[in-house]
Amino acid sequence: MQTTLLVEDASFFEKAIVKKLHEVGRHQIMVARSYAEAENCLDLPIGDPDLALVDLTLPDAPDGEIVDLCSERHIPTIVFTSRFDPKIRNKMLSKGVIDYVLKDSPGSLNYVADLIRKLAHNPKIGVLVIDDAHVEREAISQIVAKHLYKVYQAGSTDEALQCLKENTDIKLVLADYFMPGKDGFAFLKAVRRQHKAEEVGVIGMSSYAKPENRVQFLKYGAADFVDKHCPPEELLLRISQNLDYMYRIEELNNLAMRDALTGLYNRRYLLEGVAKAVKSWPTSENSRHWLALLDLDSFKSINDKLGHDFGDAVLTSFARHLLKLSGERDVVTRLGGDEFCVVFRDKTEEDVVHLLESLLDTIQTSPVRHAGEEHHMRTSIGLAPIQEGKLGDALKGADLRLYTAKRTGRGQLVSTG
Repeated sequence: MQTTLLVEDASFFEKAIVKKLHEVGRHQIMVARSYAEAENCLDLPIGDPDLALVDLTLPDAPDGEIVDLCSERHIPTIVFTSRFDPKIRNKMLSKGVIDYVLKDSPGSLNYVADLIRKLAHNPKIGVLVIDDAHVEREAISQIVAKHLYKVYQAGSTDEALQCLKENTDIKLVLADYFMPGKDGFAFLKAVRRQHKAEEVGVIGMSSYAKPENRVQFLKYGAADFVDKHCPPEELLLRISQNLDYMYRIEELNNLAMRDALTGLYNRRYLLEGVAKAVKSWPTSENSRHWLALLDLDSFKSINDKLGHDFGDAVLTSFARHLLKLSGERDVVTRLGGDEFCVVFRDKTEEDVVHLLESLLDTIQTSPVRHAGEEHHMRTSIGLAPIQEGKLGDALKGADLRLYTAKRTGRGQLVSTG
C-alpha cells in the first residue's frame, strides 16, 4: 500500500491535507508534527514511505532540515510551505525535491493533490529526451525524472525513432531542434507519418531557435516549444499540461467510440477501428479470426411489457455475459438496439462454437431480475470467418446466418457448418 509521510505542525493544514490525500487514494498516512516525530515515523518497521509532503518550518528544525532527512532515506519529497524566500526555494529545488508549493491559496492545495495523483500514474508514462549533446540530454532527463516519469534517451533522430518503435509506453518526446544530420524537424515529420498528435506528443527544445523555426515546428505537429534552459518547474509544468491535453483528447475519442448504456465499443469503433486493425492481425496455425452477430430474441416485447428500464437491465446484463465470454484481445460491441457483435481473434472454429453454445446455455439459466420482475434471456447468433481481413464481408455472412437462426427457431447458433 502507498504510504505518505506528512510533516506539518499546523493542525488546520494537517486536517486539510489529510482530507486531500484521502481524496486522491492515499489512505495510509504517517503524520509528524516535528523533525523528531518524523524520525520516529521513519524508524517504524513498516518501511519507508514512498512519498513525503513536508513543511519547512518545524519547531525543532526551522531551516528545512526535514528535506535532508527525507533525501537521506531516498523518499520523493514535495515541499508545501507558507515560507516564501527565493533563495530557500532554489536551495530546496537543488536538493531534488519534486516541487516547492506555497500555501498561498485554496488552489495550491488542489495543485498538490493533483500532483500527487499524477505521481502515482507517471511511472507508467514514457518520456523520450532527444539531444545530441550528452551533458544537456542527461540534465534534462534528470529534471523529467523528478516527477517519476519513465525516461528514455536518444542522441539522434534515427536512434529516437527506433526507441519510439520499441517502447509503446512513450507518450511524449522532448526533441532538440538543432542536431547534426537529421534535426528535430526531420524527427517530427517522421513521427507524424506514424502517430497522431494525441498518441505521441512532441515538445521542441532549443536555446537559440529563430521565431520562424518555432512556428514551423508547431505547424508540423509539435504540441509546444520551450527554451532548453528554461526553469525546471516550467519544463515539468509544460510536460504535465501537454499530457493532460492528450488525455482529454483520448477520453473524448474513447467516449465517441463507446456505447453509453453498456460501456461496450459501438458500431463506429467496429467499422472504423476494428475494420482497419484486423487487416494486420496475425493468426497461428489452424486458427483464424471470427465475427459473431447476436440479437436478443423478442426484445421489443420486453420493453412493451416490462418497460424500458427493465429492457436496459437486460441489455447491460447481456453485455456482461459477452465480456465474460470474450478474451483480452477479442472485441465486444453493441451495434445498436438489441444487436451485438463479438470479434474473436486467432481461434479455431471449434473453440468459438464452444464459447457461443456455452453462452446460450448460461443466459437461459441466468435470469435478469429488476424491480421485482424476472426474465430469462434468449439470443440468436450468426457466425462467420473474417477472411483476408475483410470485416465487411464477415458482417454480411454473419448477418445471413443470424437471419437463418431467427427464421428457424431462435435461441440458437448458426455457423459455417
